[in-house]
Amino acid sequence: MLIENYDEVPSHLQDKSYMGLKRALLVSILIIVWSGRLLIFLNDRIKKHGGVDKRFNDVRDKPAKFLYYWMMQGVWISCILTPLFLVSRQHFSISISITDYLLIIFWVCAFVMETLADVQKTIFLMKPENKNKFINIGLWKKLRHPNYFAEILMHATIYILCARGLNSRIDQMIALIAPIFKVFLMTKIATPMLEKIADNKFKSQPQYQQYKQSTWKIIPFIN
Repeated sequence: MLIENYDEVPSHLQDKSYMGLKRALLVSILIIVWSGRLLIFLNDRIKKHGGVDKRFNDVRDKPAKFLYYWMMQGVWISCILTPLFLVSRQHFSISISITDYLLIIFWVCAFVMETLADVQKTIFLMKPENKNKFINIGLWKKLRHPNYFAEILMHATIYILCARGLNSRIDQMIALIAPIFKVFLMTKIATPMLEKIADNKFKSQPQYQQYKQSTWKIIPFIN
């Protein structure tokens, strides 16, 4: 129930502005932008591969394993949205401040990084001379999966934006499920899947082996 009279607000919230819904709206916009771009990119990539997502080539004929991946996507969405759900249900929150705007700028930088990484790889794969070659230019020269690193940064930032508006420490702890699950998904499921595909395709190339040894996987300084 909404509090109509400010005098009825609990004392520990009286120094806070009625910003809960505004913060939730702000985070919602970031998530819509992120998911919209991802939808367009993945749909375009699948179309170029004849309507088939090659990441699931090894599990498409294994119902149990394919069901696991399908269920994980549902769990992923639920976890990602948990901070937003929590901040949406509370009406009082700290005011949106310069710190929040700096966090949004940081999120935009991570968003640009992911977009740039995807564009670089798309252009690289479109060139006939790059057939049977692995990408090691641009951001991919620094990280083997720069797009995943950007994903982790974006969702960690969204968590911080939401956590700053949560009055309950318990809610802040529950919201942690989003960045933790994102790190788990990127490092323990998505990356090993793509690394396996790349290893099978380029394992005979000495340059690829050198690239793996000299280039961080996802997170800088952690190989």
